Amino acid sequence: MRFPPSFLERIRSHFLMSEVVGKRIPIKKHGREFQGLCPFHNEKSPSFTVNDEKNFFHCFGCGAHGDSIEFIKRYERLTYPEAIEALAREAGIPLPVVSAAESQKIEQQKTLYDVCEAAAVWFEKQLQEPSGAVAADYVSRRGLLPETLRAFRVGYAPEDRNALHQHLTKLGFPAALQAEAGLIIQPDSGGAAYDRFRGRVMFPIRSASGKVVAFGGRLLAANAAKNLPKYLNSPETPLFKKGELLFNLDLAKRPAREGNLAVVMEGYMDVVSSAQAGVGYAVATLGTAVSAEHLRLLWQLAKEPVMCLDGDTAGMRAMMRTAEVALPLLQPGFSLRFAILPKGEDPDSFVQKHGKAAFERLLITSRRLSQLLWETLSPQFDLSLPEGRAALEAALTQMTDKIVSPSVRQHYSAHFRRQIWAQASSAAASAKPAAQAKQGQPASKQKQPANTRSAHVEQMVLHTYSAALETLARRMLKTVLMFPALLHKSQVEEKLHRMEIQSSSLGSLRDVLLNSITQSNIDDREVFDAYVHSKLPAELLQSLLNDSLNLPFSNSLTEEDAMLLWSESASAYRLALLQTELQELQRSLGQSMDEAAYHRMIEVQTALKQANAERSFSRATDVA
Repeated sequence: MRFPPSFLERIRSHFLMSEVVGKRIPIKKHGREFQGLCPFHNEKSPSFTVNDEKNFFHCFGCGAHGDSIEFIKRYERLTYPEAIEALAREAGIPLPVVSAAESQKIEQQKTLYDVCEAAAVWFEKQLQEPSGAVAADYVSRRGLLPETLRAFRVGYAPEDRNALHQHLTKLGFPAALQAEAGLIIQPDSGGAAYDRFRGRVMFPIRSASGKVVAFGGRLLAANAAKNLPKYLNSPETPLFKKGELLFNLDLAKRPAREGNLAVVMEGYMDVVSSAQAGVGYAVATLGTAVSAEHLRLLWQLAKEPVMCLDGDTAGMRAMMRTAEVALPLLQPGFSLRFAILPKGEDPDSFVQKHGKAAFERLLITSRRLSQLLWETLSPQFDLSLPEGRAALEAALTQMTDKIVSPSVRQHYSAHFRRQIWAQASSAAASAKPAAQAKQGQPASKQKQPANTRSAHVEQMVLHTYSAALETLARRMLKTVLMFPALLHKSQVEEKLHRMEIQSSSLGSLRDVLLNSITQSNIDDREVFDAYVHSKLPAELLQSLLNDSLNLPFSNSLTEEDAMLLWSESASAYRLALLQTELQELQRSLGQSMDEAAYHRMIEVQTALKQANAERSFSRATDVA
């Protein structure tokens, strides 16, 4: 059975090469590649490599080499069509229905790549010719450098109605093949064929493997009066499916994966100009809305690709359309973000004016998918009324019900319920001062500025966490002081080492306890006590031992009980430490946006969620 080239390209690009191989043989990351023992010959040291960027495997021992289809063919001992079918089933991609006539046609389609490549070479040459001066001036004014033009193979389609058609015909490509590649148009009336692209700057559209499969043309200003479309793409062909391909995907794969960052822009010039400025991880859709297949490709590059769109009405509509496409596909750890550009800006103009650093700061502050849904839907309802909140909850539920993953759907629903509750609480708090004013409350209480109250509350929170850290540190140290055998446990010793203790006296106690592991016999209570008393002031030890710290120390307490107390205190200590840092970071970011602080805030928020989850699981296990 013969398969269309576009289908084979989709199969090859669906998986990372390491995913296909890693499911079948053990491989380990080694620099930018993966290594393992070759499954096709006996060897003791690994000579088998897998390269995700170039999408192939290679064995330096036996010479085996190929793409994912070739690997499955050899490993599973299948025919080539059987290997394609096996990968299609694994990917959940339906096989195309191919008739005998279509199969014969597919056999000839290998030359479609040839005709597209020949056209790309010719367009590039025309940009250097005297007839291409207008186009060369345009790309120069747009700030594109010669090396950028070469990297993206930018060219020019002359005004001549038949120039490309005649050139390709001389090279031996029949008119039917040129038309099938979308390069010429053959009128239904039977008139002479003519070039599809004329008077345009040309951008070759490449497959994920880097082969030219189609073109996009940007109309030059001189032709604007002809009422032609500003941008013109090739029609869909056996090689080119707009909903399954992204402009610049082949060049953006490596920087996107290395930085776990991919950005979707709207046009070729946005991507080309941004790449020249150092933003090499950008791609663009090809005159169509973001599809499910686009998202699958993007999630191979980054866990949270960023949609970078205009902040106008059309841009917002595009964002919501993308959000609705993404919701059913969300999986734990994989989502979208949305960067909204300032009014009147597009990615090209923004990067040209402000540079790469400013653009990446814009990406850092991009909205999460959940945030976009909230900000889009919540203003449509009066949240001061219970009916309004109920209506908003219904609208959000309609969105979250589209999420197929049970865990993601559950967390989205819980997040939106908390948002609605917080909004209701805020509305109630705002209403209270007004009610107090009516009842004759003192003016000083009525007019207390919101920022003063906020700062006061913030200081109270920070003080609470700071006090909690002090109390928990004392608990942990007292537990070890009462049960020194706990120091045999690696987790106790490790956490004592890492504790950030502010009090100098408690810090001294921590150091003595750690030193006692090597300096005294911690299993002999008298020897241990003598060592500790010889190193620390008696009043410090007495103060700690006389402080109950809400711990049930008694003669009946076992070492196992003590270990449980230690674990609970250590868990609470970590939470308080993270909460303290989070409050400080949020206060700092409220005063000035700092990229490093923002990234650290995200890390701390993630660590807090993990710590809370671990603590809940630990408690549930203890109860069970």
